[in-house]
Amino acid sequence: MLTLRRFRDGDEPVLWALNALPNIGATANPSVPLPLPPAAGPPAGLPDLADVRGGFLDAGGDFLVAELDGHLVAMGGIRPGTGGRAEVLRIRVHPATRRRGIGRALMTALERRAAELGLRGTYLDTATNQPEAMAFYRGLGYREVGRERRPEWSWTLVYYVKDTPGRAPAPGIR
Repeated sequence: MLTLRRFRDGDEPVLWALNALPNIGATANPSVPLPLPPAAGPPAGLPDLADVRGGFLDAGGDFLVAELDGHLVAMGGIRPGTGGRAEVLRIRVHPATRRRGIGRALMTALERRAAELGLRGTYLDTATNQPEAMAFYRGLGYREVGRERRPEWSWTLVYYVKDTPGRAPAPGIR
């Protein structure tokens, strides 16, 4: 059974392990084991994931996780960003559970939560080396608003926005 809930202190080591799983290419992979062994430490260069409470909750946003049969299998956060919109960050779905609607449920809940917080929409980025993610966000109604390329990158960053529909409560989040 899938449960969406707010981040709890103590979730971090499994979230760090989830963040470390591959997210490039054809990434649905049912052979990746559940449960994930907790990571020993936070990922380098992601201070908001090292301190979820400070990086998201205390910043006026939220961070949600998805549990499937008691295992953390997805995560994502929002925080107030530019233009009155919520910045969406750290979206990850465990490879063994992809293509089951978990990412869609998580994104829907984050978008509703952004509306509850009074934010008028959401924005996020992904990269051209993640075509499945690009297709996923387009399928959710996100529209591309720009691209950024740097000489040191082998990929192009793609920016998306979406208006938040209404201010209905996010169902099923505890």
